[in-house]
Amino acid sequence: MWIKQAYRDYYKPKLRRELKRDPEQGELDQRFEEIYSQVNCILLAGVLEGVAIYFYEIAKFTKEEVDGFRDGPEEYLFERFGGGNYKLNFFEGPSFVVCVNFKPKGEPKWISLLPEKAGSNPKPA
Repeated sequence: MWIKQAYRDYYKPKLRRELKRDPEQGELDQRFEEIYSQVNCILLAGVLEGVAIYFYEIAKFTKEEVDGFRDGPEEYLFERFGGGNYKLNFFEGPSFVVCVNFKPKGEPKWISLLPEKAGSNPKPA
């Protein structure tokens, strides 16, 4: 599963230090579930500004919402937000875990969700 793989670099080294040995698969799975039970997520969309891409927060997701698109994140993002350059930032409570990027192709539906500082005519990246 993509999300478990994305989280692995976050939880495996900590678990290895705690156990003072390489963790077994069952221990890795248990630690993932402990961390994932506290997941929250922020969706950022990329906007081209000059030669740089700036990412702006356009949505927040609870664990229940993440569970709803866990099996098809790119399809979910495309259906709800359209095409774009997205970053899903995952957190365990307040602690950053990992960023996963998605780039579904298509027209963006998220321009109206941008903050005013993104400008009046933003160009999706």
